[in-house]
Amino acid sequence: MRDWLPEDLEEAACLLEAHPAYRVLRALPPPDRLPLATPRGKVRTAVVLDVETTSLDWRSGHIIELAACPVRFDPYGQIVGVGQTRDWVEHPGYPLPAEIVRLTGLTDADLAGRFIDDGAVLALLGAADVLVAHNAQFDSNWIEHRYPALAGKAWCCSMREIDWANHGCDTRTLGGLLAERCGWFNTRHRADSDVNALVALLGHKLPTGRSGFAEMLLTASRPTVRVTATRAPFEVKDALKGRGYRWNQRARAWSIEIAQGSLDDELSWLRAEARCPHPTTMPVTWFERHRQQGG
Repeated sequence: MRDWLPEDLEEAACLLEAHPAYRVLRALPPPDRLPLATPRGKVRTAVVLDVETTSLDWRSGHIIELAACPVRFDPYGQIVGVGQTRDWVEHPGYPLPAEIVRLTGLTDADLAGRFIDDGAVLALLGAADVLVAHNAQFDSNWIEHRYPALAGKAWCCSMREIDWANHGCDTRTLGGLLAERCGWFNTRHRADSDVNALVALLGHKLPTGRSGFAEMLLTASRPTVRVTATRAPFEVKDALKGRGYRWNQRARAWSIEIAQGSLDDELSWLRAEARCPHPTTMPVTWFERHRQQGG
C-alpha cells in the first residue's frame, strides 16, 4: 500500500518501473504506514537509535543530536509495534565544524540554547531489552560515554549482524540498503530521519522470508569468541589482516570474533600460519559486543 504518495504520480511511477530500463525509488513511508505483524508470544522492546556528533572520536567530541524510537517485537523477531521517534539536539559549546554542517544540515543557530533531555533519554533507553543502531560500535561508545548507567546493555548492529552480501546487496550503508532492498529513499541525513529509515529497513522481508530485524536478533544473540593474536610477530600482520583480524588498540594486537565452534580451527591456524601458539580468547555476547576495542 502506498497511500502516502500522490495517486496520479504513483500511476506514472508504476508505468515507468514496468519498463526494464527504469528503476523507481519512492519516498520513505511514514512510520504509521509500516506493516506490523500480529504478536506470537511474549513481546519485548528494542530502541532503535542514532546520534549525530561533532567528530568520530567519542572521547573528545560531543553529541549534537540523538534520536530514538521504541519498537516492540515478539519471540520470532517480528516487529509488532512502532512507537514515536523522539529527537533531541544540543549545542556543543563551540562552533560546529563545516563538514558536520554540510553532512547534517544542522547549524549553530539551530542548536543555540538547546539541550538533550538526559532524563528522558535514560528512561527510554534504560527500559529497552536491546539497543539497535546501524553501526553499533560507533553509537554504543558515544551513548555509554555520556550515560554510564547504560553500560552493559545488549546491543544489535543492523550493518554487521545481517548478511547483506548474501542477500544480494552491494552496500552496507543505510541509504544504499534502503534503496536496494526496499526501493525507498531518505530525504535527510538527520538522526530522526535515519532512525525512521532503519526501522523501515528492519521490518522489510529478506529473500529468505525472514525480516531483517529477525535475522539481526538471531545473529546478535549467539555467543561468539574474540581471539587475540597475542605476541604474534610483526611480519605476519598481512596474513592476519587477510584472515579478517582487526587491530585491537587496547591489547596492541590483532583480534577476530568467531563462532564458538570454529575456535579449534582458528587456534590451529594461528599456530601454523601466524607463529602464535598462545593467543588470548574471550567469550563475547551482545552485552559486550560492539564496544570499541581501543577502549
